[in-house]
Amino acid sequence: MENNAIIISGANGNVGSYFARKFADKQDNVILIIRNKADRLKDILEKPNVKLIQADLNNFTLLKSKFQQLLKETKWQPEKIIHTATVRSHDFKPLAETDPQIWQDIIQGNIIGTFNLLRVVIPVFRKHSYGKIILFGSNVSRIGLPKGSAYAASKSAIANISRTVAAEEAKNNIIINTVSPGPIKIDESHFSESYRRFRAEYYKEKVKNIPLKRSATFEDLFGLSNFLLSKENSYITGEEFFITGGKL
Repeated sequence: MENNAIIISGANGNVGSYFARKFADKQDNVILIIRNKADRLKDILEKPNVKLIQADLNNFTLLKSKFQQLLKETKWQPEKIIHTATVRSHDFKPLAETDPQIWQDIIQGNIIGTFNLLRVVIPVFRKHSYGKIILFGSNVSRIGLPKGSAYAASKSAIANISRTVAAEEAKNNIIINTVSPGPIKIDESHFSESYRRFRAEYYKEKVKNIPLKRSATFEDLFGLSNFLLSKENSYITGEEFFITGGKL
C-alpha cells in the first residue's frame, strides 16, 4: 500500500461516512476527522488503512497537534481532502429574529473550521507540490435560505475561500473546488423533530421544481468528487459545482 492518504472531515456525517467507506473499501489510506461520535464508522475503524482524528475544527492548536502526530506515526503523505463537516442552522428563524449567539456559532463552525483545516493541511501539500481539495458547499450559496441566513452566508464564504485558495496555490500544484448540492437524500433519524419537520417542508417544495424530480444521492456526489480528486483532473480549480438535478 502506498503512503498517500485522503483526509475526510465530518466523517461521521451522512455524506462524510459514505465517502469514508467508499475510499476505505478501495484500500486507500484514509484519515477521518470527527468531533465526537463515530457510530457510522464502526465497520471500517478496524481497517489498517483507516485512522481517526477526534478534534473540534474550531480548535486550531489541537487539530494541528493531532494531525502532525498521526503523520509522524503512520508516515502517510496526505494528498487529498474532502471537507464535509458542517454546522447547520437549527433555530429556523428569519435573520431579524435570530439569536446572535446561534448565528455566530454557525459562522464560527463553518468558516473558521474550514480555515483551520486548510491552514493545517496546505503547508503539508506545499512540501510535495501536490494536493487536491474538495470543500462541500450548498446550493443556498446562490439562492439563499429563508430562516437559515447564517448557514447560507457561511456556504457562500466557503465557495469564495475555494476560489481564493485556487489562485493562491496554483503555483504549488494544489487544486481546490467546491461541490454545492441541492437537496440530498439522507438518514434523518438523528435529527431533532423540529429539524426533520423543517427539512420535510423545505424539500417538499424544492423537489417540485427539480427537473429530475428527486433529491441527490450519495452516489451522485461521489461521482463528481471522485473525478475532481483524480489524476484526470489537472486543470479544473476554483470552481463551484452545483448538483441540483437541472434546477438553475
